[in-house]
Amino acid sequence: MNLQQIGERIRYVRTEITGLSQREFVQRMGLGQSNISALEKGQSLPSCFFLYSLHITYNVNLNWLMTGGGEVNLKVYSSP
Repeated sequence: MNLQQIGERIRYVRTEITGLSQREFVQRMGLGQSNISALEKGQSLPSCFFLYSLHITYNVNLNWLMTGGGEVNLKVYSSP
C-alpha cells in the first residue's frame, strides 16, 4: 500500500471531481479539516471512518482509492 498514491487519489477526488477546498470537502463528509492535508501528502493512512464517509458522500470506489484499480466512482445498480 503506497500512502503517497492514496493521497494523490484523495487530492484528485477533491480537486478534479468535486472542485472543493480541503475545508469544504471534509465538512460535507462531517469531518474536521485537521488531517486532510496529511492524507493528501501521503503522511497518514485514512481511517475507516474517513473511507466510509468518502464512499457515502462522493460515491468513491474504495478499491480504486486504495489500489488504483477500477473506476473512480461506483456505478449505481438499479434492479430491473
